Amino acid sequence: MTNRPKLRLGKTLVPGLLAVGLFALMALIVLNTPFESMADGGFEVESVTAAIGYALFDLEALQQDAGVVGTESFLAAFLLIAVALDAALDASLVLAKREESGEPVSPLSSTSPDDAGTGARPATDSNGFGGSEPTATDGGRSETAAGDDSNGGDRQ
Repeated sequence: MTNRPKLRLGKTLVPGLLAVGLFALMALIVLNTPFESMADGGFEVESVTAAIGYALFDLEALQQDAGVVGTESFLAAFLLIAVALDAALDASLVLAKREESGEPVSPLSSTSPDDAGTGARPATDSNGFGGSEPTATDGGRSETAAGDDSNGGDRQ
């Protein structure tokens, strides 16, 4: 006997209903927006961008002075694209979050979850055999690592 899949009701259904509601709202906006045909000559690039900015802030007087009226259809498309890109960014952040054993993982961590609380250890060398002695920024060995016994500077 096999078990059939069951629909889980309750809190698990809320995100799906919210997504369907937002999709319906966006569809309603698109269907009710009058996308009129463009003028025969088109618009100058500067005037369209300025007119969209004026429409964003509801500055009709400045929009009429610029000579372009009726850019609300551009504004609707602009806002829909902005919402879609924001949702994509949020989704990418959620998908990029890593967890191991229910604990968040730091991307720059040098310790594993098993070593929690033991402190950071040096990263392994490129040969994979553990850390090597520290080097100076110019690629040479530092004085303490190379065991230099010179009395340079104020050190005695």
